Amino acid sequence: MVAGQHDRFDRWDNVELDRIARLPIEPGPWCNEQWLIRDAAGDNRRGSRGVCACPNCGRDVYWLGGNPDEGGDGVGLCYGHYFRWWRDGRAPIRKWLAREGQRPLGRTRGRPTPGPINFTELPASVAHEIRFVVGRKISRGDWTPNRSLRKFLKTLIHAAKGRVDDSLLEREPDQWLLLIRQFWPPVSSFDKVCAPYVRSFFRLLEGATDPDPWADDRWAWRDSFEFALQSDDAASPDTRAPLDWSGIAVPWLREVLQDFAKQQLVTSATAWNTVGTWIRAARVFSEYLVANGVSAPQSVDRPLFLEYLAWVRSSRGGSALGSVNTMAYLLETMRDTGFAPELGSAVFLRRGENPRSIARNPRPFPPDVIERVDRLIVENPLVDPTVRTMVATTRWAGCRISELVSLPIDCLRHNDGGYWIEYWMTKTQAWRRFPIPDSLADRLLEQQRRVRSEFGDAASLLFPGKRSNAAAGVTKPWSTSGLRHHLSALFDEHGITSSTVTGEPISGGDVHRFRHTVGMTLLNNGWTQQEVRDFLGHASDTMTSAYARITDETLARKAREFWAKQDTGNTRVDAGVERLRAKFTAALPNGFCRLPAAQKCDFRPNPCQDCSFHDPGGRAFLGTHILHRDQLRAVITEASAANEPEVVALNQPMLDKVEKIIAELENESPPEDTSEPEDGSR
Repeated sequence: MVAGQHDRFDRWDNVELDRIARLPIEPGPWCNEQWLIRDAAGDNRRGSRGVCACPNCGRDVYWLGGNPDEGGDGVGLCYGHYFRWWRDGRAPIRKWLAREGQRPLGRTRGRPTPGPINFTELPASVAHEIRFVVGRKISRGDWTPNRSLRKFLKTLIHAAKGRVDDSLLEREPDQWLLLIRQFWPPVSSFDKVCAPYVRSFFRLLEGATDPDPWADDRWAWRDSFEFALQSDDAASPDTRAPLDWSGIAVPWLREVLQDFAKQQLVTSATAWNTVGTWIRAARVFSEYLVANGVSAPQSVDRPLFLEYLAWVRSSRGGSALGSVNTMAYLLETMRDTGFAPELGSAVFLRRGENPRSIARNPRPFPPDVIERVDRLIVENPLVDPTVRTMVATTRWAGCRISELVSLPIDCLRHNDGGYWIEYWMTKTQAWRRFPIPDSLADRLLEQQRRVRSEFGDAASLLFPGKRSNAAAGVTKPWSTSGLRHHLSALFDEHGITSSTVTGEPISGGDVHRFRHTVGMTLLNNGWTQQEVRDFLGHASDTMTSAYARITDETLARKAREFWAKQDTGNTRVDAGVERLRAKFTAALPNGFCRLPAAQKCDFRPNPCQDCSFHDPGGRAFLGTHILHRDQLRAVITEASAANEPEVVALNQPMLDKVEKIIAELENESPPEDTSEPEDGSR
């Protein structure tokens, strides 16, 4: 980082000058010696047209026609010709062009045509800095080439001319604020219009030329570390929150963890946001160390860490318990890798000492809420079309909110089976591909046309957020929090605040409940868990199994189908027997088999005991076999008392084999000499 004339920056420092010269400049009109920034007013589709359609008129397009007769493809008028056409009675545009288009416009009245940005007035290295910042900001949609930017650049060049030799960083940003203020008319608009440009300009320039960004206690990806580390194209820069190390109160812990995080980030072994999790865990641990007066790393050992675990359980709980496991992993890893070899123990926490129970309780939207969402939002033409399409998409597809806001514009596919959506899931690092109904496909096709019409063919996102820049053709995603707030306000506006069926409060910010609704609806309509897993893109069956809760309607329908197949005689039913039948049918070494006895299983009675390669394991597994025998006996006894011959017939062969194995193992005497015989036999 360089600032302050003759202080941190020396005009003869070739290292600094080389770093400035290597700054990559995005291609654009700012690469020329002079850059004319024209005011682009009027129709927001102006970026897709060049100059006025009238012959010998080189002015920028101001208006695009609304239909093929009044505007059409390739027909656009500048500001002067548009109002001349308007005053002539708005005749068909092509006929008007043939009749009146040859008449030249008079001299432009009012505000004079602005002059270009002249980079030749500055030293080459200074012009290179300005081109780098402007190209970077405009290319990613932060800035728009408009009147305000033109005024700022002209004022900056005027203030820098004759005052810098090699770099704008010869002065502090605060000095530039005071200097540019002197040349900015009117001064009343400086803080609102110009000051944000100045701060953003120098924040990016300092971050891009900082030789050691790791020295600060605040690591910001945007405008700083994005130049020092390899970028992951799957993650937007806006998702990488700054890393604040100042909250870690113990100096040695902060320094060691910073060195370890630097090594992990440079080698791309750890994601940026994962380091944020480490900082939160270290912040809690350092708070405990300060409270107990522990200042040396040699004092941090396993007994101390177990006391820390007890302290977190008693005073914090919740998510802080998860940070204990994270901190134990960090301490053990930093000691093993040599970053903190002076730590008092090699192991701080063993498996099972701080288990975390994950409670999954899917909460689908009640049916009446889904009906009102479809009627009041999805089918409502007064709602913003982009928001309507987003709700319709997650209503059917059950996208995670992070996936919904970043859907690519070309995610729609078509083949003989119809339309499909395909995109990359950053959470599971896998592709998701699933079919969609034609009604949703029509909405998405219309959304594609709408986005490309507004942002041009270079648009990359299907649902551009409010930070997108139509003039620059840059689409930026919604933030997840911004979308939640917007949908919450939308639900409140249309009165979707509670369910008339369950009475529970409803919030539009709970976007993930659409995913729960899709998963449970599919399961209740006959889909298998594997099919639902493939449709939703789950990485394991554990998450999908959480949706396996049948609704009352499905339970009633299944019961009626079962009753219709049963004998209508006066057979008495014992409730205890039915509960036993529903609970289990076969005991296994590690649980029970819940497959109904009336259904066929290819692996019964036991896949291992019936295998020719099965080895009972000797006396080391005698206790396991005895436990299995006791379970089988209990099952057979209860089934016999309940008059369940199928269950008895199923478990009796397994019991006979297990008893035979136990008898053989009990009669087997352990060898007195465990050494290997000379002939090599075993």
